[in-house]
Amino acid sequence: MTVAVWAGLTIQAAALIWVHTLVRGEWGRRPGALMLAAAVVFHGVTELMQAMWPGRNFFRTYVDQQLIDNWILLVSVAIACYAVTYGSVVMHSRRRKPAAHAHDEVGLARLRLPWLLLLVLPLLVATGQGKGALQPLAPVAAESDIPERGGVLVDLAGEFLVPVVGVIGAVILVRWGMRWLVPVLAVQGVLLALAGTRAMIVFAAVLTLIGAALHGLRPSRRQVALVVVVVAAFTALISSTRAVAGREVFDAGAGSGQRVEALLDGATSIHTAESREAITNDVIYRFDGNTFGALVFDSLRGAGQPIGLETIGNNLAMLVPSFLSPEKLQNRSLEQRSEEAYIDSAHGLSQYVDWLPTILGSVVAYYGPVGLLLIALLLGLAFGAVEVFALRSMSTVRVVFAMGLGQCALQYGSGPQTVITTLRMVVVLVLLMAAVAWLRRHQAARTTAPGRLGGTVGGRQRPRHRAAPGRRMQGRPLVRVGEPARPRWTG
Repeated sequence: MTVAVWAGLTIQAAALIWVHTLVRGEWGRRPGALMLAAAVVFHGVTELMQAMWPGRNFFRTYVDQQLIDNWILLVSVAIACYAVTYGSVVMHSRRRKPAAHAHDEVGLARLRLPWLLLLVLPLLVATGQGKGALQPLAPVAAESDIPERGGVLVDLAGEFLVPVVGVIGAVILVRWGMRWLVPVLAVQGVLLALAGTRAMIVFAAVLTLIGAALHGLRPSRRQVALVVVVVAAFTALISSTRAVAGREVFDAGAGSGQRVEALLDGATSIHTAESREAITNDVIYRFDGNTFGALVFDSLRGAGQPIGLETIGNNLAMLVPSFLSPEKLQNRSLEQRSEEAYIDSAHGLSQYVDWLPTILGSVVAYYGPVGLLLIALLLGLAFGAVEVFALRSMSTVRVVFAMGLGQCALQYGSGPQTVITTLRMVVVLVLLMAAVAWLRRHQAARTTAPGRLGGTVGGRQRPRHRAAPGRRMQGRPLVRVGEPARPRWTG
């Protein structure tokens, strides 16, 4: 590695240490800290991978080391800017008095598993049949007219399958304890492997851990090691399956039988040299968030021009649900629908490559290096402020909101457009949880209303259930019909 890369890694490590100290090691409870960790993985840890396994990342055939050096220094400073503003918000929030709980809610503990399972089962079934959550494609490939990639179930499963699975896993851990952590993640891996997307398995596992951490539940070191093994095994299974059966087996429309058969073939071939080679290559190139940013930065230093905030407007326009605007895809060009394609076109990058744009790698295209540093500062400030709001109480709504912010952080490698789409999902889930909380409070208010069993009569609280014969009620014994009244109990 060059001196510039080592300098950038040192800056990123300092940012990590600074934030780790401020959050007191509670990374699972801090979506803003997870955003920083994701940025360091895609811009720092990946360079260690390139040094350990040189020549295995096909992205690097598009750049030379000098471009990577220039970009690493810039993006490392941007990461430090994010860490400074985010850490400042965390320090300021510690000086404030914690807010009192408005209601006696206890996070996810009161969510009912039956209706959560009823919500997620159609999405799982559709995904297993190739009509739900689908693997991402390069911009030009996504432009192709594939009927199976359209429809309500595809949209719903693509946005809600992973977060709902994560919430269900967290509910199980909150109710029955961390001893169920590994079995829960194993079941998640089996179900989500049918989608053929490694990120879904990782995201669901991390969201489950975030939900548990928000309730003060932490895995032991042994459990952490087992979690890493389980998640790595399922992601390796998908890489092995793609090497043996091809990516086409997970395309839209591929049935569940075909997927299961391919996964079994991948499992039996995972020990072969072909599968091991595919797994290693996938790990190395899939975290390279520096090539895209380096190419855009180099273009800006030449004849390329900043694109401004036009893609943000396009991203917001794409947030309108398809059922409200059925013609939104037909009436917009590929560049208007995909921020990655827009940046590719503006800076001469191939749209046939499934780049890893990352948030900072895309943001540098807006207003250049100075704009990147300023936006990184604002991003740290915004993420810190929203996180403080989400963590002020343990209501169901705020816990789900914090988990949604965690998923936004996990989507760092996909760029701003995916994060904005994820925020739409977060808003919908929060509104759903708010409706559930309101119905629960309304039902509790009706139960405790005057004149109802469990309500108040004469200023005294009625019991919620009938007492068994001979049991004491409000300091008086139960009087049977035909029996004389007994003296009042005094003890």
